[in-house]
Amino acid sequence: MPIVSNNPPLAGSGRSGGSGSAHPEGARGPTVRERQYLKCAGAHPLGHLPGEVSARLVAAMLAEEWIYREDADGYRLEADEALTFQGGTAWRITPCGRWAALTARQRRLLTALGDSSVALAHTDGRATELAQVHLVEDVGGVMQLTVLGASLVRAFVTGAGQP
Repeated sequence: MPIVSNNPPLAGSGRSGGSGSAHPEGARGPTVRERQYLKCAGAHPLGHLPGEVSARLVAAMLAEEWIYREDADGYRLEADEALTFQGGTAWRITPCGRWAALTARQRRLLTALGDSSVALAHTDGRATELAQVHLVEDVGGVMQLTVLGASLVRAFVTGAGQP
């Protein structure tokens, strides 16, 4: 059974063409609660979603492809299998989930860091937020994109494919 959302799609959605949006045509953005959980997962070293997320939110985020689940052998499960899987594996954030968790301001900042049009000091509060989710790192007192951050910019801003 498909999950239906009452949230309207974001204007200017689409992954390619430099739009910087995380949402394909007709898709919705995360709710405040979903964004909170996605940020927690982004900050976790292995990208695990917190254990207290409700089954309804898990199903909604899975439908948007913001999270996934692996079986015990590390094989990525299909959505219907993932919801019924009884193993002890965690839900993990996807690159789409990482991008969706960011605010528009954070996406613009990552894009600017990616094309070197802005320098960000490690003492800047915006840098702390992005460092917590492993998208930037301090290199000699200046924040630069991590490999993960660069791959998100490449995939969602330049349209060069999935990270």
